[in-house]
Amino acid sequence: MPTPPGRRQRRAGGLPDALGRAALAAEFLRRNRTYRAEHTQMQQSIADGAVAQKAAETAFARRWGLSFRHGAG
Repeated sequence: MPTPPGRRQRRAGGLPDALGRAALAAEFLRRNRTYRAEHTQMQQSIADGAVAQKAAETAFARRWGLSFRHGAG
């Protein structure tokens, strides 16, 4: 039976087939080995005092094209 127009089909487990842009981007980064390695390296550099937290996070966000709305979270 075809799905009515404007209605999302659902996979097993009740998850929608189509993710929003933010969820898709987050899932891509979560699975990206290079992103995870660079994130860990950034955190270690901050912990070691080799770089200021704000500067490291800003550079990391710029490199990976991350942006956050003011007040989000």
